[in-house]
Amino acid sequence: MTQVPRRIVIIGRPNVGKSTLFNRLIGRKKALVHDLPGVTRDRMEGSTEWWVQGKSFPVQLIDTGGLGGDQFSNEIQKQVHLALENADLILFLFDSQSGLTPLDEELFREISRSGLTQTIPFIGVVNKVDAECHEARIADFFSLGLDTVLTLSAEHGRGIDDLQAAIAEILPPLEEDLIPESTEKDHPKFPHIAVVGRPNVGKSTLFNAILGENRMITSPIAGTTVDAVDSLATLNGKSFLFMDTAGIRRKSKTEQGIEVLSVVQTRKALERADIAVLVLDGEKGITDQDEKIGGLIEEVGCSVILVVNKWDTQSKNIQFTSELAAKRIRKQMAYLKYAPILFVSALKKQGIDSLGELFEEIYHQRQLKIPTHEFTEWIREEATIHNPMNAKFFLCHQSGRNPPTFLCHVNDPDKIHFSLKRHLVNAMRTRWGYMGSPVRLNFVEGKNRKASPRK
Repeated sequence: MTQVPRRIVIIGRPNVGKSTLFNRLIGRKKALVHDLPGVTRDRMEGSTEWWVQGKSFPVQLIDTGGLGGDQFSNEIQKQVHLALENADLILFLFDSQSGLTPLDEELFREISRSGLTQTIPFIGVVNKVDAECHEARIADFFSLGLDTVLTLSAEHGRGIDDLQAAIAEILPPLEEDLIPESTEKDHPKFPHIAVVGRPNVGKSTLFNAILGENRMITSPIAGTTVDAVDSLATLNGKSFLFMDTAGIRRKSKTEQGIEVLSVVQTRKALERADIAVLVLDGEKGITDQDEKIGGLIEEVGCSVILVVNKWDTQSKNIQFTSELAAKRIRKQMAYLKYAPILFVSALKKQGIDSLGELFEEIYHQRQLKIPTHEFTEWIREEATIHNPMNAKFFLCHQSGRNPPTFLCHVNDPDKIHFSLKRHLVNAMRTRWGYMGSPVRLNFVEGKNRKASPRK
């Protein structure tokens, strides 16, 4: 038997170190950390397992945007309240270096008026306590009436063990929280879906439409999302893990600060992803930056779906059909010719109904494992159709599935004409599909060995 993870929400004003604490508690750098206040705007969730006094303690941590901060304060406040609705415990984070501020007091009074302090356990956490003079400042925080106030340094890891022990003491396991271990062991791997694209093409709006709730903050201001955020969703009875990412700007605009971090986070999300949803702007058309992002997806090896958003803006343009638009996209992004194209309006939730089935089919084809004997015999037969330099094929086998990767032993790799490789990849797609996925077909010099009858 194991516990259901306890939901712990981190709140506080901007720049007190919420994302640093989130990263420290989850054990990896998942949230962006930057000196500029307001870097975190959406709520970010992550699960991990602590070991407290020799016992397992699974938790689900929720990082939130800074309250009382920038122009997105109203949206951030809504996200915080959504996170608090199902919280088991709240960590109210303060900054020892600036002391208890009027904004801290105002935010705590607002939370108190909501009645949450009466129904959900609170722990006051004073961060950035790195010296004795900072320790001396914590007395002011007890004036808020919190039962528990702890000090720590999230950046250096000081006081984290004490915080974990305090949380475990406040949230002991309950009988109804126990679930059989077998359900965890039998839990399938969720296909990972990354939603990517340049800024302001409607990624977060599409993300919200797919999830069916206002999970992400949307805004007409480019660059609203700066983190890669994970959310689990069920489509057509199947579960998928979605990763919304920051928009990637042109390199000239990303040479320092948050934008550089956003590009790094987007690439990391793609490296974790099975399928990338590249969102294109149906109103403004394809740009050089769209092509560069598409190239990055192909380089990383994700499967990909091209989603043309804002297609409703072309409803009056009768001559510009989706067929014509698709033809233009295929011409501009020929290296992604294997990617399916969907025309949608995320704002109006049009055209997205088939996404679940499409994700499922692409993921299924991506996971295909072709037996070595079958693949070798098929390659040899297919090579007789088009082989201008008379290359001889020996043992051929699949060496990977993410992306689908194959290795052919031949008498001379220099005899593999580009047209032969193209023919083989196209024929593989006809035979096995691999819709939306890049196919890596490599050739090495080898000896004439017979393929194993089974593998």
